[in-house]
Amino acid sequence: MHDVTTTGISPQLQRLREDYPVFRIEAAQATRTPGGVALEFAFAAGDLRFRPVVELTGLSPGETAAVTTPTARRMIRALAIIEAFSYWKALCSPVIEVALPAPDAAELDWWRSFWPGAMGEFFYRNGIDYTVPGFLDIRAAAGPEPAGSEPAGPGRDERAVTAPPLVMFSGGKDSLALARIVISGGAVPADFFLYNPVAGQRGLAESLAHGGRFLEVRRTILAELLRLNAAGHPNGHTPFSAYLAIAAMLAGYLRGTGFVVAGNSRSDDEPNVESYLGHPVNHQWTKSYEFESALAAYRDRWLPGAPGYSSPLRPLYELQIIASLSGDIDGYLQTASCNRVKGEGWCRSCAKCAWVFLATAALFGHDLAVRKTGGDMFADPALAGVYAEMAGLTGSKPFECTGTEEEVRTAIRAVGQGHNPDDFPALATCLRAAAVTAARPLTALLADWGRDDLVPAALLSQVRRYGSA
Repeated sequence: MHDVTTTGISPQLQRLREDYPVFRIEAAQATRTPGGVALEFAFAAGDLRFRPVVELTGLSPGETAAVTTPTARRMIRALAIIEAFSYWKALCSPVIEVALPAPDAAELDWWRSFWPGAMGEFFYRNGIDYTVPGFLDIRAAAGPEPAGSEPAGPGRDERAVTAPPLVMFSGGKDSLALARIVISGGAVPADFFLYNPVAGQRGLAESLAHGGRFLEVRRTILAELLRLNAAGHPNGHTPFSAYLAIAAMLAGYLRGTGFVVAGNSRSDDEPNVESYLGHPVNHQWTKSYEFESALAAYRDRWLPGAPGYSSPLRPLYELQIIASLSGDIDGYLQTASCNRVKGEGWCRSCAKCAWVFLATAALFGHDLAVRKTGGDMFADPALAGVYAEMAGLTGSKPFECTGTEEEVRTAIRAVGQGHNPDDFPALATCLRAAAVTAARPLTALLADWGRDDLVPAALLSQVRRYGSA
């Protein structure tokens, strides 16, 4: 990881900020549908209009009736604010104006503390100085929330908890381990929350649900934004995991769920760039301990009755999570997480594929790694630079969901034991590096344990058992 201090605001970006001084969140409405709820957002900036629609399905008519409560409306407002960043990024307007029933001053402060970490990768990769005074203000355009919207003390908006835990299931290795932990804790059946699911993801979830229900969110990016991207407007990473977290909390709230669980880990806390304009940049910031703590505080203050959100795998490194699946190799082989082919295989050229191949080889053997991804990635010398970056030997950590630099070095060391470095062209340089030869042994890393204060008490013993598998 390296420090970066030089940046600026390009002439193009300055023109965009002058042409679109205010990005306005005009509406966030919920309509009950036969299968769930449709969320309709309306954004405006100058002469541009964006009207994305998000569908939540798998809910009964009785459950969707709760979409009008103050807590549900606030979650929908929060989703609108997060969704807005996907469109605001093309313009970088100096003001985001929330023209809805207004958040109070403290909530606006929460959102002002949210965006620098959530959008850090976007700013870094576009070379934008977001620290200049007045770069972005989030403000309310309307008056206070209508009378009756404010919960009058604890319990005003709380719903009966009747449903099992809601497992956020992506079809990847982490969500498989998460589902196994929840089920092992006696929560059978479990409900599953799926985002734009593909066939493989749904099939794996069905094998685990044991009669639980499936709640789904379906979302697309509007053609209007894609046209701006094609025209050269700023583009890049947005707080997608935060969006999914609140969408799952909303779905769980309507369903009557007590808590929502995600498969985020200790590895998600490591930044990709140690310092950019004096601040770390983390591709996975909205999966981090910092964000999860902030979201818990947001829920406790403004979302009475909403389900808790937590990551039971938080004390574990990615390597430990994968190791916990040693008793379900068939399930592990079905997981897929390559972003380039959207969960339907492996491109075998990106950092995420490189990480999964490496971790699989270190834990379960080279042959199983080849079987999982469909090719021998260690034989590809073109990946040498990717592995060097992942190990922290050169450049910056790739902007993908991978293990920490320490995990990568430990895994490379484990793979290379008993081999000549030249046996693995993709790893040869790394295997000769002092940082790799001095890396912590795999057994020591697998025995480690991180912070567990955010883990639900009901699942802590199961996480400990799986973490030591």
